[in-house]
Amino acid sequence: MERIAGWRTSVRGALALLLLLVPLACTRASTSETTGTLGAPPRDDRAPLEWARAEPWVIVIRRSCRTLGVYRNGEWVRTFDKIAFGRVPGVKVHEGDRRTPNGFYRIVGKRPHARWARFMLLDYPNLSDRDDHRRALEDGLAAAGPGGEVGIHGTDKERFNQLGIDWTFGCVALMNDDVVELYDMVPSGTLVLIED
Repeated sequence: MERIAGWRTSVRGALALLLLLVPLACTRASTSETTGTLGAPPRDDRAPLEWARAEPWVIVIRRSCRTLGVYRNGEWVRTFDKIAFGRVPGVKVHEGDRRTPNGFYRIVGKRPHARWARFMLLDYPNLSDRDDHRRALEDGLAAAGPGGEVGIHGTDKERFNQLGIDWTFGCVALMNDDVVELYDMVPSGTLVLIED
């Protein structure tokens, strides 16, 4: 009986250590210009983005790290965490699949929102998303259109965001204070990269 109790304590300790190390993996600096691709260490959010030097503002959303980094002319400005995504894992293919899309987008509209504090509309679906949707239709993997009204907004489920529980229908949800700060910081037209 003592062995089982000791084993459970060891397993709990190992799990606690693993949970502490997982966020560190997302902030570890890398000497290569990777953006979290398989087999390569993810970038440090604070590292400059050479490819974004010509953009006045860029937002990089890293799903695996649950971070939203803000850059000005490629230089790091701020990182937000406690982010929630679409309820269903995977890349968005059609309307109603409750997935968050991957790719490059622009903020095309901004407005206050009664439920989510602020809403920043993305230009989803872009041409790449429409091609993905067409292929999914041909393969019988989609039954509806590509969808729309995907954006970055606040939350009415703060506890879910704090716990890392994905609850949206495909949007990116930040804590309300964070989305207000982001909304005031970046203009319409800001480039947004959503990646795994």
